[in-house]
Amino acid sequence: MEITIKEALEDAKRKEELAYEFYMKLHDYVKDLGAKTIIKELAEEEVKHKNLIQEMMDTGKIDVVGLDTKYYYTDLGISQMVLPKVISDDMSVQDVLRIAMKHEDNSRIFYEKLAEKYQNSPVEEVFKRLAVEESLHRNTIQKMYEDIVLSEN
Repeated sequence: MEITIKEALEDAKRKEELAYEFYMKLHDYVKDLGAKTIIKELAEEEVKHKNLIQEMMDTGKIDVVGLDTKYYYTDLGISQMVLPKVISDDMSVQDVLRIAMKHEDNSRIFYEKLAEKYQNSPVEEVFKRLAVEESLHRNTIQKMYEDIVLSEN
């Protein structure tokens, strides 16, 4: 199935909107104040991505993404852990962070697949950059997990 770059950006924008909705539902559901704070920050990052994609669509310019910026990231492997089977209102910060890591990993894969689809086009770099952003989010969450959960054990 062929889709235009505009349609791909629309899909990406919708993915960011759905990610925001996911985090806000999770925010409303959990009781732990620490988890709520983390979730709110993650939701705000999704809004930034949506706005960035919208700006690209409105202006037709992809350079707003900062394509020449270099980022280095490392996967700590924490997101490979088994996730809780059910989301519940009494979830621990640990469980929320694990769900968030997996969510960010799925977003990274989404953008990597779009980058592959638009290989050798100007927008390929946009999707690669968004994939890196999602990886950076995952790593931030992994660092929180490491600081909060692993330091308790």
